[in-house]
Amino acid sequence: APLAVVHFRHPHKYKTTKSLFIAAEGIFTGQFVHCGKKAKLAVGNVLPLSAIPEGTIVFNIEERPGDRGKLAKTSGASCTVVSHNLDEGVTRVRLPSGIKKKLKSSCRATIGIAAGGGRLDKPLLKAGRAYHKYKAKRNSWPKVRGVAMNP
Repeated sequence: APLAVVHFRHPHKYKTTKSLFIAAEGIFTGQFVHCGKKAKLAVGNVLPLSAIPEGTIVFNIEERPGDRGKLAKTSGASCTVVSHNLDEGVTRVRLPSGIKKKLKSSCRATIGIAAGGGRLDKPLLKAGRAYHKYKAKRNSWPKVRGVAMNP
């Protein structure tokens, strides 16, 4: 998924710090992105699951509080907040696979859908593009059928 460089004010010194975020669908250059409990419910903002209402679409969710996001990070991925259990401090989230997972309500998530959806809709068209695509990943191309090999 495409990345966004976000500038934050340094908490102690007079300078800015840069962070790489997964870009949300619809954010633009110069947009203000807010993080924290008091952030508004707007696309690109990062909030704890406890502050996100049910039915909201989110991505880049933390599995454990403070792990910087592990779930639904690929291009076009999103999850839905299903329900909150305030007594246990647990939130149920529907993952892209359809599984409903219980996560701590203090885990953070980004509002919206991860940018770059529809990336796989365009065909590769030629062998060279497939070669370079899989060269960067792992040795899984070309696939030779067993029938075509010598005994």
